[in-house]
Amino acid sequence: MPGPARLGSGDPAHHFKRFGPTHAKVDEAFTKLGYIDVQHLANRIKGAVMMGTGLMDPMCPPSTQFAAFNKIRAPKELVLYPDFGYDELPGHIDRIFNFLSEA
Repeated sequence: MPGPARLGSGDPAHHFKRFGPTHAKVDEAFTKLGYIDVQHLANRIKGAVMMGTGLMDPMCPPSTQFAAFNKIRAPKELVLYPDFGYDELPGHIDRIFNFLSEA
């Protein structure tokens, strides 16, 4: 099983814990997930975007986030957090509120 699905609570493994506790269909699930790539939907975004990216994120690798971000045609802003992974990003909630209040 891929690494991210082995992480603790609050992660994608939650689905397996709830709907497939024996992991009998884990390969099938990951095969189906392989067809979904948000970068192919990014060009449909019409509203302004502010994306926060932790550069050490093993769950949502920055390369996949950049692939989607680069295809957004709407106004966009990228905030990088070099020392963070799949974490709460310090000050990012305030950034979100400020971003939304300006929209």
